[in-house]
Order: sequence, then structure tokens, then C-alpha cells
Amino acid sequence: MKVLFIGGTGNISSACTDAALKKGFEVFHLNRGTHAELKAEDVVTLKADINDTETVRMLTAGLHFDSIVQWIGYTALDMKRDIELFRGKTAQYIFISSASAYQKPSRSYIITESTPLINPYWQYSRDKIACEQVLTEAYAKEGFPMTIVRPSHTYGEGWIPTPFGSSEFTVPQRMLDGKEIIVPGDGQSLWTVTHTTDFAKGLVGLLCNDKAIGEAFHITSDEALTWDTIHRIIAEALGVTPKIVHIPSDFIASLFPEHIGNLLGDKSNSVVFDNTKIKRAVPDFICSTPFSVGVRRSIEWLEAHPEKKVVNHKMNEQIEAILKAFKKA
Repeated sequence: MKVLFIGGTGNISSACTDAALKKGFEVFHLNRGTHAELKAEDVVTLKADINDTETVRMLTAGLHFDSIVQWIGYTALDMKRDIELFRGKTAQYIFISSASAYQKPSRSYIITESTPLINPYWQYSRDKIACEQVLTEAYAKEGFPMTIVRPSHTYGEGWIPTPFGSSEFTVPQRMLDGKEIIVPGDGQSLWTVTHTTDFAKGLVGLLCNDKAIGEAFHITSDEALTWDTIHRIIAEALGVTPKIVHIPSDFIASLFPEHIGNLLGDKSNSVVFDNTKIKRAVPDFICSTPFSVGVRRSIEWLEAHPEKKVVNHKMNEQIEAILKAFKKA
């Protein structure tokens, strides 16, 4: 079975590449080759920018894939381009969308695949919705064999999920330094974080899966934690006690509007995902990495790669400014 990942070296796609290889898939990556050090062994790389359509056509001439997974599609134009590029070249086209596309504010904290898609706070989410609409129309009109997958907050080695960045070490370093950290709201809203290796089980189970054609799935953990609990688990793994300050998301967004999408359009909402649909399509899908275990793995990985403990100084300054303004108010 041949599978093509457009991208393939990112946080989630790297884990899915490893899982697909272990399942015996012949894996191809189509990317610019700028992260060659992250390439897994046995992967065939087709080196091209996906927007260079002539080169992509040349590299894929004569090839047919059982599944193509688009990891780096963000606009409706990206979808229209891919439909033209891969029509007749694959038995399945999987688009990686986003669970942030689900209705905000939520009418119910229980999210299913039939939850409406509308997010007035975040352009990123609205663009993902537009992508889904293009694919849904192509499936209805011509039978383009699409599958939509919506990840939520997914983390892997070296990633520590926080409301102010997950791939950086800013918030954990503040904990280690004994500084105050911000938890938006009252810290009691529910949030779901999923380890990449667990997400990969669901994604790989959808590859070449006839039950997935024309369908949308989210793939998340069943573990829902409060934001206070998430921060306390991180702090415990670091061996410290967190100094939590609760600040309303509206207040944060009023000071720094760039957080409107990330907070009001996503993380300030309680979300608990009903994973019945992915479990029905992939019967052996189960998330086996609780957050308390996964975050310790991330911290252990960072201890072995200290150069990856990147602190975002601009974010640090914003956090200090928010704390100062809130105390003054």
C-alpha cells in the first residue's frame, strides 16, 4: 500500500509516518526537504513545494497512491489545487483540518462530528472550514474520495501544551524560575490534549479504509482535564509548585488581540470529544498515553535536548504585561 504525506516532518505527521511504516505502508513524503534531519528511514522523499504544480505533476507522473494525506493545507485554494493535482491519482485523499472549526461559543461541551462548524473568532478556523466545504462539494459532485480529520490539541516529544504556546519552553521555564503563570478564566474549563502516538493510531487506521470515504472524524483522547489540572501536572513533572494567576480570556484578548483566536476561538471553551465515530471506523483505536505520562516524556526528551528549550521572550513580556495590568485593574 502506497501512502503520500504532503509535509510529513511536523509534530503530528512525524509520529504518523513512524506508525504507517510500522504497519507496513510504503511511505512517500512530498515536501521541500528543509527538514531532512527529521526524515524517517525508509521514506521516499519527493522534493518539491506543493505550490509548484508543474514539478509536483512531474514527480508524481505514473504514480498512484492508496492514500494521500494533506498536512499543510490551509485555504480553499489549496484544496482546489490538490483536487486538480491528485484527481485519479489516489483512492483516498485525507485532509487534516482542525477541531477548532467546531462551533464557538459551544452550545454543548460534548463535541461530535455533527457539531456545527462556525468560528467567528479565528480566521485560521474559518479557512479550515472553507477547505472542508470545497472537499465536501467535490465529493458530492464528482465522488472525489475525500476524508476529513480534525485533530485537537496534539503534542509530542518536546511539546508541553499550554494556552501560551506548546512547542516552546516559555511557560515551563517560568514555573522553574518561580514566576507567576497565567491560566485563562477560572481554570476549571475542560480541555483535551492528545499524544501524537495516540493520534497516529487513529489516522493510520483510516488509511485505505473504505468506511472513511466521504466522512469526517476527530481523533482525540478521551481524557478531559481542567486547565488548572493540566498546569499542575506539568509543574509536578518539573518538580515545582505552580504560581497560578487566573485572568479572564476577554481581559487578555483586550490587551493583546492576537490571542482572540487562540483563546476565545479555542482554548477558553470547554471541550470533551465523543470519539464513538473513529472507534467505529478503527475498532482498535485507543489512547493509551495519559497526559501525566506524555508530559513527562516530553520533559525527559527536552532534558536530553536542552537546545530545544526555547523561551519566547516576546511572549514572556506579554505575560508580564498582562499580569501587571490585571493587578492594577
